[in-house]
Amino acid sequence: MPPKNSLGRGLGAMFPDLLKNIGDKPSFVMCGIEELSPNRFQPRRAFDDDDQRELVVSVKKSGIIQPLIVRKAENGYEIIAGERRWRAAQAAGLTEVPVIIRTAEDRELAELSLIENIQREALNPIEEADAYQTLMTRFSLSQEEISARVGKDRSTVANTVRLLKLPDAVKQALTEKAITAGHARALLSLEMPGEQIGALKVIRKRGLNVRDAERLIQSLKKAPVKKKSGRKDPFLADLEREISSRLLAPVRIRAGKRSGTIEIRYAGNEELNRLAHMLLEGL
Repeated sequence: MPPKNSLGRGLGAMFPDLLKNIGDKPSFVMCGIEELSPNRFQPRRAFDDDDQRELVVSVKKSGIIQPLIVRKAENGYEIIAGERRWRAAQAAGLTEVPVIIRTAEDRELAELSLIENIQREALNPIEEADAYQTLMTRFSLSQEEISARVGKDRSTVANTVRLLKLPDAVKQALTEKAITAGHARALLSLEMPGEQIGALKVIRKRGLNVRDAERLIQSLKKAPVKKKSGRKDPFLADLEREISSRLLAPVRIRAGKRSGTIEIRYAGNEELNRLAHMLLEGL
C-alpha cells in the first residue's frame, strides 16, 4: 500500500510539483542514513525536546512510516522535509530510511521547511523570525508574499521579524521560554538596548505577565527626563526608576530644601484602584 501524504493540504496546494504522483508505485526508495544531509535552510535549531524523544521511541518500535522528501545534492541527498524523522532514525539505530526524491529550487526548499515547521508549531519566535528574514533577504520575498505562503497576516510576519532587533540577552530569554513573544514585543517599544535588558531583568525577577510588563515599560518611557539646565540628584533619579518599576507607573520626585513631593501618575479609574490597593496593602 502506498504511503499516505500527511504533510498537509497547505503544503500540497503551495508546492504541487513536489508532491504530485506521490501515490504512484514505486512511491519511495530506501536510502542509507549516511547519504542524507540536513536542510541548509532548516529554521529549527533545537531538536532535543520531549516530542523528539517520543518520536525516537516510536521509530524504534515501528520504524519510519512516512517517507522523507529529499532532493539530489552534490554528495547524496539533501532533506526537504522530514529532518526530525531522519534524526530520530539515527538515534534509533536505523541504517536506512524511506525517501521520495523530488526536484526543488533553493527558495522552495526554504519555504517548504518553514511551512512544515509552522504547521507543526515547532519553531520558537526567534527561529521563525530568522526564517522570514532569510526569505526576504536571500530570496527577495516581500512580507505580503511570505504571509500568503505561511497563512499568517502580514502584520504578524512584520512583528515577528522585528524581534531580531532585540539584544541577544532578550532573544536568549525568549528562546529559553523565560519570557513570551508578547513580553518581547513590549520590550521593543524601549529604544535603548540597555533599557530593554534592564526591563527584562525586572520582568523575570518579578514574574510579570505581559500586561504588567507593558505597564512597567510605559512607566519607564514616561519617567521624567533630566533637563539640560538642571542636574537631578543621581540618588533621586535611581529612586524614581526603582519606585516606577515596582508600581508599574510613572513616578516623579521633587525635592526642596526642607520638603518635597512624590508624584505618581495614573490613567483611568482601574489604574487608580490598582495603585491604591498596592499602597494600602504594602508593596
